[in-house]
Amino acid sequence: MKKYVLKNSKGFTMIEMLLSLSFLLIILALIPLLIKSLYLFKDNAMDHTHFELMMFRKELSDEIKESTIKLDNAQNRIKFINETRSTEFTLLNGKIIKTINGRGNITLINNVKTFQVDKISNETFKVFIIIRKGDKELYEEIYF
Repeated sequence: MKKYVLKNSKGFTMIEMLLSLSFLLIILALIPLLIKSLYLFKDNAMDHTHFELMMFRKELSDEIKESTIKLDNAQNRIKFINETRSTEFTLLNGKIIKTINGRGNITLINNVKTFQVDKISNETFKVFIIIRKGDKELYEEIYF
């Protein structure tokens, strides 16, 4: 009579299987959260509205320094005049554009619904802007 002996072969034990299954479940649970956060980041990364507003504020502050200001509320226009040049900010076709000495067409802000400039006092002006951002509207007031 022959004796058969089973060799102890290295295999995948039940504990190893449970550990690998738990790691797999943790990874699968994190994937939807990762996709959602990437989707939100993509929307913020593709939106240039806040950068455009920051640049518009900078342009206004640069022009104010040594200029006299003329308002034209009927045509949504503000004009800065100094000794060497005149700079004009105008709402045209849903964009705020900048022209220098009547030439050029520099787009500063896109998707503008309203651009209104009001004189508060002799030295204080208010710029009110409504920007369309998808199905929402962004309201911005700038005092200078």
